Amino acid sequence: MNPTFFIILAAAGLFIWSAGAYSFYRISRSQRAHARAKDTQPALRLAQQWMAEAQKKMEQFAQTAEQPLGTAQNELLELRLEAGRLPLGVKNLKLVRESLETASKPAGLGKGLAEMVGMYLDPAEFHAEESTLVYFITPMGDMPCLEVEGREDLSDGRMKAALARMTQALNRNPATGGFLYFTHPEHYQACLRNPAWMEGLKSLRLMVVNGEGLTALVASLRLARDADHVIEAFREGVESTRVLTGQSDRMSEALSRMSGHALKIRTALEGGAPSAPRDSKE
Repeated sequence: MNPTFFIILAAAGLFIWSAGAYSFYRISRSQRAHARAKDTQPALRLAQQWMAEAQKKMEQFAQTAEQPLGTAQNELLELRLEAGRLPLGVKNLKLVRESLETASKPAGLGKGLAEMVGMYLDPAEFHAEESTLVYFITPMGDMPCLEVEGREDLSDGRMKAALARMTQALNRNPATGGFLYFTHPEHYQACLRNPAWMEGLKSLRLMVVNGEGLTALVASLRLARDADHVIEAFREGVESTRVLTGQSDRMSEALSRMSGHALKIRTALEGGAPSAPRDSKE
């Protein structure tokens, strides 16, 4: 007879036997599981329920925690990048200081006082009593600045009138002093050359300024206020990260503690002798 036929017949028999044995194994296993289910204690079913609920809560939290943690990570990276730009702000302030020393003709020279101040400061950063009298909001308090108007020669009468107006303006905060602004360079120089006028200005804590000096004052006020805002914003950003200190350690400790207990319990369920669980604070 053909040997191939016997080989095929044997293979078919082996396949049928294997299939039958596997089916018998599945049926037997199902029956045993069903029998165990019938004999399960209510306490065991409750324990299964508690662990199933705990597992479900962890699965749900793992899904919801990924996005905010990723956002926090990106935010921390952005904070570090912004902190790295602080030296650029310092450099910009240095460059402006250098420009003030070398400026030959700043923009706005010859403009009225309120208009000139408005080129640099926001309306909420100074008080304009009138077009020729403004109050700078400074770290020392409100400081008045009066513009000496007119193209005619500077006389004792005009200076006395200006000093009288400044004396009245200083009543708001006499300790701070103020500024007398001369639009025309010849008036500024004439004031500087008159010892009596300068002595009167000194007694009232008044400084005389020309266009360049006024530009320097308002520019420095502008950038000093901006620097305060930068420091405040960065300080708040840095402080917001302090609450993160130690959080990753607590998270790691809690997860490691649960993993350790799970391993000990599995060892006990499989017949081993685990050590007693320890409190995480030990």
